[in-house]
Amino acid sequence: MNFYPLNSAIILNDTIFTAYGGHPDSSSPAQRQAAYLMAEMAATRDISTLLLPVTITGTFNFNPVQMSNGILLDYGYIQRVIATYLIGFDEKIYWGQTGTANNYVAIKNDEFGVLDLNYMLSSCGCSNGTSIYPYKIRVVYEAGLPTGTATKPDILMALTIYADLMLQEMIGYGNEAPGDVGVQEYSNQDYREKRVGLLRTTFGTSARANLAHRLLTVTRLHRYAGL
Repeated sequence: MNFYPLNSAIILNDTIFTAYGGHPDSSSPAQRQAAYLMAEMAATRDISTLLLPVTITGTFNFNPVQMSNGILLDYGYIQRVIATYLIGFDEKIYWGQTGTANNYVAIKNDEFGVLDLNYMLSSCGCSNGTSIYPYKIRVVYEAGLPTGTATKPDILMALTIYADLMLQEMIGYGNEAPGDVGVQEYSNQDYREKRVGLLRTTFGTSARANLAHRLLTVTRLHRYAGL
């Protein structure tokens, strides 16, 4: 499970929300800040990385078989690796390496977030168990969309849509159905309507949630399928 590392919105604010069709007047500042943060959290889950480069520390169990293909970090779009540590059962660091300008640590796939540690493990004897055998591997790295990418109209529109959906849930009106459920068929007296099928997305199943999901198509990573 990836725990979101931020506790406030870093992109969305009242100015952007209003510019892209949001209606802040009927909500409180606290409600809007909560909605903005939830929108950015949902977008992060949808595209498998953060909206801006953020320094993250990830800890991974050591598995020799999996290590041969590299470590899949928590987030994609790696900007840089700051440090890599081998951790013992007693939580002590007994091997460390800074950066990737060395013969031990390499970024195998920066977009999908795969780190190659084969040279590091063979150098300390960890690959065959003849010397030090790590219990865990800790990686400090910076990941997120390149600066400027998250302020493009498609991403700002997606964030606004989801923040607006969350605000409407707080206020109690405005969505297609309670819980923003996707409505595919509607009937009222002499009127009947059946819509196209809706996807189950990170943002929800409604038509607006599907639009937010589509707006992030260019930046979305299918990390597990891409390995």
